[in-house]
Amino acid sequence: MTGGGAEPWPGSVATPRLLLRAFRHEDVPDFVPLIGDWEVVRWLARVPHPYTVADGHGWVELAARNHADRAALAFLAVRTADGVPVGSVGLQLDLDRPDSAEIGYWVGTPYHRAGYGLEMVTAMLGVGFDPLGLSQIWAATDPDNLPSQALLRKAGLRQRGERRQDFPARGRSVLAPCFEITAAEWPARREGSA
Repeated sequence: MTGGGAEPWPGSVATPRLLLRAFRHEDVPDFVPLIGDWEVVRWLARVPHPYTVADGHGWVELAARNHADRAALAFLAVRTADGVPVGSVGLQLDLDRPDSAEIGYWVGTPYHRAGYGLEMVTAMLGVGFDPLGLSQIWAATDPDNLPSQALLRKAGLRQRGERRQDFPARGRSVLAPCFEITAAEWPARREGSA
């Protein structure tokens, strides 16, 4: 798949407090305990629990392949002040519509309520619309994950219906609120007027 325009896909993105960069094998001991925490993983559709070191190494490999194939971007978010991982954010291109992508993210429990999630999501929206040239970015959340829904609204996404969302790692399927933002809406959000 060669979605997201002709421009090279970024290898990293800097935000005011974070560096969003590719996952590395040496990161596994630091991010596995964060994503493996039930308070984090319970909201994620496709992440197994328990999450093992082998899962972490498998993710590093998959993320690198997806980036090389221009199918998905997945970044580890590390604080620029000390290099400590705080979470992850990514864009997965839609198979049937490669000018559209799903945004996904998580923040480790020790770093909740510090604004990192909004910083990561806003940065990835910017990447998705320019340089990737997407026309739409969307997210579906667990209906009970009210903090994630509030974050998406703050980032400029609007709820536009619901969709059936499978949570295979949880063994269930739910009717999930679906949020989206288009390329036409992004400039107003980027300028802070959304």
